[in-house]
Amino acid sequence: MPENAAARQAPPWWRRRSVIWSVVGVVVAVAAVASTTFVPTSSIAKPADTAAEYADLNYESVVVPTIVDEAQPLDTLVVALVADADAAGEKYGKREAEGKPWGFATDVTGVVVEGEFGEVGLQVEGIPEGITVGVAVPPLGSNTALRDAGTDLAFGDFTNQTEFQKVAIELNNRAVASVYGDLDPATLVGKTVSVTGAFTWTSTTGGDITHVTIYPVKVEVQP
Repeated sequence: MPENAAARQAPPWWRRRSVIWSVVGVVVAVAAVASTTFVPTSSIAKPADTAAEYADLNYESVVVPTIVDEAQPLDTLVVALVADADAAGEKYGKREAEGKPWGFATDVTGVVVEGEFGEVGLQVEGIPEGITVGVAVPPLGSNTALRDAGTDLAFGDFTNQTEFQKVAIELNNRAVASVYGDLDPATLVGKTVSVTGAFTWTSTTGGDITHVTIYPVKVEVQP
């Protein structure tokens, strides 16, 4: 081969400019991802002066996505809670303050049956013996499950502390409108449904916990 031809011979593939710049691009992209801070949905809630305003601003954009993103299978949660409630709470749950009940985001599929007052029952496989499950139906009242599991709110976040207590009611009102606006719970008995929502691990009688009531943000009826 002539010397000038050899001099003009193409460099190895790994030294070619296009390959080098491709590698540089990949390295930069990886570095960018590594240095990016991923902000939890619940931490970008819009501030508000009143409970109603907070619910209007954040129910659809923050509370629902947070619960959906953080939902754990109900059987996994209940098995863990029965074994060690505080350990399960530290791993999966949220609560308003030390000593308050843990709230959990969950999803579950089961068959709807007749339930207790204010809810329909749900037959679910894998739930420990002695624990029953229900899904709250309107009105959802003042239960704090959606507030506790779907937000990072604390008692001091509102100047008027009454508004903090009202946030739970306002979020529940939004859930009623969203979930049950076109869904009559009376028509669900016997049907299989998938539910995403939140519950509070607490006893209504002061004794052992034997029942879980899910406050839904989504209910899908299976065909």
